[in-house]
Amino acid sequence: MARMRTIIGVGIMSILLTLYLLFAVYQAVLLVSTGEPLAFLYGASLFVAPAIGVWSLWRELRFGRDAGALYDRYEKAHGKPQIPILPKRSEVEEPTSTDPEDWLIYGLTLDGVGKRREGRAAVRRALEFSRVN
Repeated sequence: MARMRTIIGVGIMSILLTLYLLFAVYQAVLLVSTGEPLAFLYGASLFVAPAIGVWSLWRELRFGRDAGALYDRYEKAHGKPQIPILPKRSEVEEPTSTDPEDWLIYGLTLDGVGKRREGRAAVRRALEFSRVN
């Protein structure tokens, strides 16, 4: 159920970002086509935001897909992961191995203690290790 809510949320946010990108590109084209130097400069710079938006959307969707696939592989092999419940901002020991499963659990544990950025970095590292193995 939680996974379906996540997929729906990602779909809605992707649609909203796509609409924003379309409007930004439309405005950029209008400004560039005026022929006025300042409007042209502003319109040209407005193309940057959609480019960054497309790149970040693609990167996040790919990360979610790959992390979900790694999680599914772990779940098939070992069942649901046993993520320790720790107080917020607790210190979590970093794995010494290059096993992607250890890094996945480490990343999920970090996320659980409120260290989301570090948790995402650990899951990215788990994905790197899974590609190598």
